[in-house]
Amino acid sequence: MSAVARRYAKALFHLAREANQLEQVADELDQLVTLVTSPELAPVWNNPLLNAQERREIVAVLQRQLGFSDLLGRFLSYLADHKRLRELPAIRQVYQQLLDEAAGRTRARIVSALPLSPEQVERLVQFLERRTGKKVLAETVTDPSLLGGFLVEAEGKVYDASVTNQLALLAARLGAGTSH
Repeated sequence: MSAVARRYAKALFHLAREANQLEQVADELDQLVTLVTSPELAPVWNNPLLNAQERREIVAVLQRQLGFSDLLGRFLSYLADHKRLRELPAIRQVYQQLLDEAAGRTRARIVSALPLSPEQVERLVQFLERRTGKKVLAETVTDPSLLGGFLVEAEGKVYDASVTNQLALLAARLGAGTSH
């Protein structure tokens, strides 16, 4: 993540906390980033040839149509004036990390070869909550290339219990001449 995005996200987080709008701003950022990264709007949003007034007009139109808060509107106008609108997806990501940290939660990505049952996901979430000491919000993804098993990405760590990884470990042991 860029230092610029981190600095802006921290500033927005501070302002939203003072205004008691942390979750509202997070929701608005999610909605806005989804829109401005769409194939229809991304070329306009990221156009470096727009002047400050044109960028502010785009922000004003989006604010009217989406009805997001004045706080976010002022923040976006500031980004527009400083040619930083392109940083919005990264700002949103850092903002979400700050919000999760403040709320004592973390996010995890569970990748499995086949869809997991709700009970399996819950057991993995409970394991992660014990390991991290935080509430875990899990996203599940299927990836048939794992052959079987699963891997979990959380807090910069990877727990790899996939068949693909087990085969790679076995091959490495056999290649090194050791057996267990």
